Amino acid sequence: FCKDDLRIGELVVEQFMFAEADNTSGLRNYDRMDFDGVLGLALPKMAQGKDFSLMTRLQQTSALKNGLFSVFLSGSDAEKSEITFGAVKHEHMASELFWVDVTGRTGYWEVQIDDIAIDGKPQGLCTDCRVAVDTGTSQLAGPSKIVGQLRDALNVAEDCSNFEKLPKLGFVVAGRVLTLAPADYTDKLGNTCEVSLMDLDIPPPNGPLFVFGIPFLQRYYTVYDHVNSRVGFAVAKHVGEEPEMLLTVNSTVDRADAAKASFLATRR
Repeated sequence: FCKDDLRIGELVVEQFMFAEADNTSGLRNYDRMDFDGVLGLALPKMAQGKDFSLMTRLQQTSALKNGLFSVFLSGSDAEKSEITFGAVKHEHMASELFWVDVTGRTGYWEVQIDDIAIDGKPQGLCTDCRVAVDTGTSQLAGPSKIVGQLRDALNVAEDCSNFEKLPKLGFVVAGRVLTLAPADYTDKLGNTCEVSLMDLDIPPPNGPLFVFGIPFLQRYYTVYDHVNSRVGFAVAKHVGEEPEMLLTVNSTVDRADAAKASFLATRR
């Protein structure tokens, strides 16, 4: 392990602990990668120790106005992806932000999924499931049994012949349906289409677990509250795009919650 001063803009963390690799021969295509290392931002339990947790160190020095960070992933070359420490950028949001408490004890930014919906209709496929919101995952992933059922239900034609008629895929979280369009959950290369959901089987007690990777994070602006152990979600606002009303309410919530969720779905 090594120590060095870590600088992020004007923020300085003195003598920050990190692991150094002096031999990268085992990392495939490392010489072609556009980065030199990985900065982990999971919860402290995932860290090697408190001195390895960036957010813990920033809180100790009172360097941040708020003990959180937020993530905006661009949808095109017309804008840049951004991680903001200590603040929420409302200019990246096309809806109000709502919060969900972290569940589980793995150290991931993990929240509960109440169900999975297709075109807004709950399917009863997932009860008491959990999902890790992860900027380091390039796709969506989930338990192989449920992912197999989703592939059958979505019925994506291999030749893309039904692409324009594909349904929306939603995950019910805290009474809202976080919806993905067909372009978010499919890989479309020319005239070949397939569901871009990876099989991921994590045994109990840490699993079963879904992972929301880049396709989800491009659709939703996310905020990670280190102090209160919760994740915030809002529809992301992208340059040149009219945001869809992606946040809809689960039909099982009461009227008071329904009114609140409907407000959250209003375009700005």
